[in-house]
Amino acid sequence: MKKTSPRVLSILAGLLLISSTLTAQQTWFWQNPLPRGNHLKAVQTISSSLIVAVGDQGTVLKSTNGGTTWTVQPTGVSYNLYGVAFLDASNGVVVGEGGTVLRTTNGGSTWLPLFSGTLNTLYAAAFVDANTGTIVGDAGTILRTTDGGQSWVTQFGGPASTIYSISFLNATVGTFVGSSGTIYRTTNGGAEWKRQRAGTERLFGVAFSSVNTGTAVGEFGTILRTTNGGANWSSQSSGTVTHLSAVSFSDSSTGTIGGESGIILRTTNGGAAWNVQTTSTSAWFMGISFANTNFGTLVGSYGVVYRTTDGGSTWALTTPGIRVPLYGVRFTDQANGITVGYQGTILRTTDGGESWNQQTSGATADLQGITFTDANTAVAVGMYGTLLRTTNAGAVWIDQTIKNPPLSFGKSTVFWLSGVAFSDRLTGVTVGKKDTLISLSDPGIRALICRTTDNAVGWTRLAIDYKRWLRAVSFSDVNKATAVGDSGFILRSTNAGLTWDETSSGTVATLYSVSYASASLGIVVGEKGTILRTTDGGATWSTRTSGTLNALRGVWLADASTGVAAGDSMTILRTSDGGITWKTESGGSFSALNAVTFSGALRAYIAGEGGTILGPTPGLPVRVVDQPSQRVPVAFSLEQNYPNPFNPTTAISFQLSAISYVALRVYDVLGREVATLLNEVQSPGEHTVYWNASGSPSGAYFYRITVSPSAGGSGNAFVQTKKLILLK
Repeated sequence: MKKTSPRVLSILAGLLLISSTLTAQQTWFWQNPLPRGNHLKAVQTISSSLIVAVGDQGTVLKSTNGGTTWTVQPTGVSYNLYGVAFLDASNGVVVGEGGTVLRTTNGGSTWLPLFSGTLNTLYAAAFVDANTGTIVGDAGTILRTTDGGQSWVTQFGGPASTIYSISFLNATVGTFVGSSGTIYRTTNGGAEWKRQRAGTERLFGVAFSSVNTGTAVGEFGTILRTTNGGANWSSQSSGTVTHLSAVSFSDSSTGTIGGESGIILRTTNGGAAWNVQTTSTSAWFMGISFANTNFGTLVGSYGVVYRTTDGGSTWALTTPGIRVPLYGVRFTDQANGITVGYQGTILRTTDGGESWNQQTSGATADLQGITFTDANTAVAVGMYGTLLRTTNAGAVWIDQTIKNPPLSFGKSTVFWLSGVAFSDRLTGVTVGKKDTLISLSDPGIRALICRTTDNAVGWTRLAIDYKRWLRAVSFSDVNKATAVGDSGFILRSTNAGLTWDETSSGTVATLYSVSYASASLGIVVGEKGTILRTTDGGATWSTRTSGTLNALRGVWLADASTGVAAGDSMTILRTSDGGITWKTESGGSFSALNAVTFSGALRAYIAGEGGTILGPTPGLPVRVVDQPSQRVPVAFSLEQNYPNPFNPTTAISFQLSAISYVALRVYDVLGREVATLLNEVQSPGEHTVYWNASGSPSGAYFYRITVSPSAGGSGNAFVQTKKLILLK
């Protein structure tokens, strides 16, 4: 065994000493979507196995098995990345904001920064051979390399407009497109560029299917086509007015366009006509690439990756997770939690967020808030008076919607529930607004508070008349509660929500969330980075400095010291002194964050846009995929994991000849159990389990399968062990 040097031990000791004087800070891991929810802006499908995708916050994802699993590659940058280009399976470059150019010589496992000579955003790159390549970007930036990307020289003579995409058909002929309908062409490998077209629309993508035939796409459904090498371009009907972002051809006839709102267009005649393909996603596709006539990849918003193996006839999602806005999240203990959101979405975890499973809510309205009254009973509230209740920890939800009043003198009243909280198991309140359209000068928004005293079985609407929308509510003890809302509005109750009085906040900012650590200490957050603090149970409030102007939409105090606030542009703030001061933490994305909760003093969870869930542990360490087959295997078998070595995810496949009870576990070299991947009854057929070993150190491990006959099944017991290597 390799010994640790005295120097390393000294460094570790120093780090431990420092950490002992500070409040422990949580590392944020993506739990949904996976592997990350950052927008992906470009992809190169290098082969049917090797794929590299890039996107926001320095994200580089790599797959070595055709997109079945993905690993996050360290880049050392937090700039948004917009373009990727590989010369071969080993050598490639990535470009992005701030003139960022990263280069790899090992297939994307590691990336080194290169000096580009510009601070302009770079959007795309292309190589014509092992040495010669071109990068394009803002303000007409054109950079060229003749040494394989080690150095870049600025070229002049291009447009002053932004260049978004570049494509080379061969070593000499290439085209780039950009804003103002710009199209330029080179016939000498990028040494010189000549303008072919100018217009008004922005063009985002370009690709050629042959020497003469090419397609450019852009905003408002724009498709342009040339059949004479770019000398002339004609408009084509796309059948849509949504933005089209990227185009790629798998052969001279077949091509695919990706764009906004999940649109996919396909041609089988070299771009002469395009047909819309039906998809089940609203994602914005921003990058597309084909490795051959059959295999291609589409990437887009919130980390979606779609794969085709039939030349674009069909596409399948390869990155798991729900990608809709989430507005509320709560945990009952370190294992069990629920998050709610868009159009009745409810996700439930029973393993501390390592996996999130969608529940049937029966609701179609957005759910804005969630709280537990005990380990099994929870209440979720949302638009149109939606109120759902569960008594079995989220397995089944009961509709208890607060009905809108009937029409009265032509006026329609709509209830909106934004927040919910309980003082004890029986007594709780939900807050929001009621909209009654009276006139244009008086839209009729009034504060809404409903109260229950029987554990959410029945609700009574309180008679209050404030022209404010209440966004959130929290109890500081069994009697005191605080509700917050628009224009700095704060209401306070001292009798468990029965009556309410207005309290001065000292601000006119909209307040989105409130949390109490004790009967006296509470925090309120809102727009423009507003943070208010109370030490007398909400009677008075003082302003604290947040260090941000972004809206803060969620806050939670775990105890008298520790709390987290979160908001727009992935803003995460942490306090370790009860809300007196706040420090910024990195979440690694720009997504808006809407809700915060804790399941322990150091276990925080955040939910937000695009299905974002951040937590204290990596998401989805195990994923089981059943492979349907008409042929039942004749024997039990365990396959070697793939890839091996791996980092951090690997696939383990096995076959069952009969219905069986299967236990699949991972052990270290000392025989200690590291993970239980499977421990349940499985049907006959082929099965695959994915193990994410992000939380385990590098080294050798063993995985062992034990198969036992199950009730209704037959067959002999089967036990087998194989070795796998985690190499970080």
